[in-house]
Amino acid sequence: MSLLEATFRSEESLRDIDSVLRRLKQRGCTLLVTGDVSGPVSGLATRRLLGDPACDRKRVLAFTGATVEHVDHCLPVGVARDDPDVWIVDPEAKRREIPDRATGVELPSRDADQSDLGRLRQELVQAVGFFDDATDGLDPAELRVGVAALDYLLAANGRPAVVRFLRAVVALVHGVGGMGHVRLPFPDDHDVVRDLSPLFDARIELRKRGQTPPEQRWHVPRHDLTTVWTGL
Repeated sequence: MSLLEATFRSEESLRDIDSVLRRLKQRGCTLLVTGDVSGPVSGLATRRLLGDPACDRKRVLAFTGATVEHVDHCLPVGVARDDPDVWIVDPEAKRREIPDRATGVELPSRDADQSDLGRLRQELVQAVGFFDDATDGLDPAELRVGVAALDYLLAANGRPAVVRFLRAVVALVHGVGGMGHVRLPFPDDHDVVRDLSPLFDARIELRKRGQTPPEQRWHVPRHDLTTVWTGL
């Protein structure tokens, strides 16, 4: 059965996705965020996925080629890039932000014989490990990880290297029961989306039509579930 054939309608699909999400949060999950939408729409999705600012969350955001303004735009309202529970990963070491308690961590250097993708993976491991140690073990869904600009990584490194990187990120996030998402700004029916989708627990497809508010719909292939479009 295809995803489109498996589409449930309105309230039924939303009830199903709520049940699936509860299970995913309990055991850890990674999500692929697709859709050819603007930076502000993508930023809104990231803010939602990073969790309620009133809740205790450890947030790790990795950017490639993003501006400082874009980093700030992706954080939940009331959460600052220099908060003690926020770690901004930047393989170029220009916009990195780490908690004060982590100043003793030996971060990857651009002088080392390692690619940007390798440095990105290494620092993600360090950031997640730091928060896991600092909390003496993270609670389910307490850790939120976001990786932006996967198209940039694909162009710079090629698909095989990026697939290896994504497998490492998925294992890292699942290992601590966290919630991770990776942004790929391609249409949901793009061949790259099709090829990378099996690495993830679910996809979130974004769209923005004219003057209407941005929307999202979820695809969970393992449960034969695609939701209707709802407001982001």
